[in-house]
Amino acid sequence: MSRTGAHLALILSLPIAACRQGTPVPEAALASFGIDPAPGGPAPPFDLAALDGSRVSLATLKGQVVFVNFWATWCAPCREEMPTMMALGRELEASHPGRFRMVAVSVDEGWSPVRAFFGQPPFTGKTDGLTVALDPDQATTAAYYCAARGGGCPDAYKFPESYVVDAGGRLVGYVVGPRDWSAPTAKAYLKGLIR
Repeated sequence: MSRTGAHLALILSLPIAACRQGTPVPEAALASFGIDPAPGGPAPPFDLAALDGSRVSLATLKGQVVFVNFWATWCAPCREEMPTMMALGRELEASHPGRFRMVAVSVDEGWSPVRAFFGQPPFTGKTDGLTVALDPDQATTAAYYCAARGGGCPDAYKFPESYVVDAGGRLVGYVVGPRDWSAPTAKAYLKGLIR
């Protein structure tokens, strides 16, 4: 095996080894996947309407690692990443009950397009592993966008964006743009935060 091939094999094995050993994912692997560190301050609070008619708030999720994704039904990359994101949410919620929650916050203007989106294959009405919420005025979106960047707030936001809140309520990481959430790095990173 060439030196380059051996180096690549080592890099690709790091996230898997980290997941098995419960050790933190190396910074190089996080950077390669696109997980940026956030300042680590308190995550912005939210209290939003959920698709099932309830409300979801950061306060009620205290003590859990919370993955918050901002998306829209009109955003093609958001739609593309949703199946792998939901699968990751199902897996982590099942393997770590009461210690992990994935929240998908739609910025659509109302529930109709969101219900229509989840009514189609591959979802067919199911949102297992995912709490779907609505932020039509994008106030929560803006709060997370600005907090992750240390207060730098642009006039417009890009979707999708995902944020990670640790069990202590601190905003610790964020991802700009869509990802394949079945990647070992994503799972290892989140598992490393779950206690």
